[in-house]
Amino acid sequence: MRAKLVQAVAIATAFFTSAAVAAPFAYISNQLGDSVSIIDTAVGEVVATVAVPGKPAGVAVAPDGKRCYVSTPEAHGFAVIDTAQRALVAEVKVSDGALGIAVSPDSRRIYVADWYNNSVGVVDAASLKVVQTIAVGQSPSGLAVSPDNRWLYVANRLDNSVSKVDLGSGTVKQTVAVGKHPFGLTLDSRGERLYAANVQSDDVTVLDARRMQVLATVKVSMLPYAAALALNDSRLLVTNQDDGSVSVIDTATLTAIGLVPVGEKPEGISTHPDDRHVYVANWFDNSVSVVDAQTLRVIKTVKTGEGSRAFGQFIGK
Repeated sequence: MRAKLVQAVAIATAFFTSAAVAAPFAYISNQLGDSVSIIDTAVGEVVATVAVPGKPAGVAVAPDGKRCYVSTPEAHGFAVIDTAQRALVAEVKVSDGALGIAVSPDSRRIYVADWYNNSVGVVDAASLKVVQTIAVGQSPSGLAVSPDNRWLYVANRLDNSVSKVDLGSGTVKQTVAVGKHPFGLTLDSRGERLYAANVQSDDVTVLDARRMQVLATVKVSMLPYAAALALNDSRLLVTNQDDGSVSVIDTATLTAIGLVPVGEKPEGISTHPDDRHVYVANWFDNSVSVVDAQTLRVIKTVKTGEGSRAFGQFIGK
């Protein structure tokens, strides 16, 4: 009996140890501190801080998990963090107003929105060279790439619109009007629905991503910045900058069903691969709130660096 108990304990220990090792990391850009905090989501603590000059803002973790790309507006491009080394390994100049950033599903292309030049730079991930520049609307910010790697969606903040770019030809196929000053974009796992957080109209525009038609407009709270999906795309969580909260939208009924208090000035938001826990970067509190999307409660707060922004997909898969 004792031998079996020891064996059972050993198996359980091995399981939890491997689970902890395999747990993904969250990469939080601290814009005022010129750094990126790396959170081990298994233990809920910052395990490393990487210095990143240029006022880091947007974040995109490559799907293959090898690199994390961080836009650096004041350095006119983005920084490359090697996730294994937890170190800055390259700085890439792209354009004057680099802000929103995304990576293709195959990890081969990096897309960088230029706030000032109304374009998106396409960068080859292997060479870190700009291979194409795509003209879009005025002041592009949030970016989303379709799961089939065919389309790029761009939020044009000052045009109050979202553009759909054909990545094969590098041209805008369609542009549709949304709310006032769209910023964060979120695409569902099937590439069917697109959500735009509209900062100045305090709402979220819901789009049919394939036809680029508006399905609904959902009111949220004050200055919505970005959003993330959880629980098999059934809930959309939206950061509200001006009242320190996250609005929760039922995506079946397209109605707001809850409001979760988080830290002050929440901005970036990203969902853990467990599809339940959602991480929120709080700019004024220098922290990250972890929200349980099922219970709609904050279960943990992690101290990070100064001016935590983390705009984009900042958690590895």
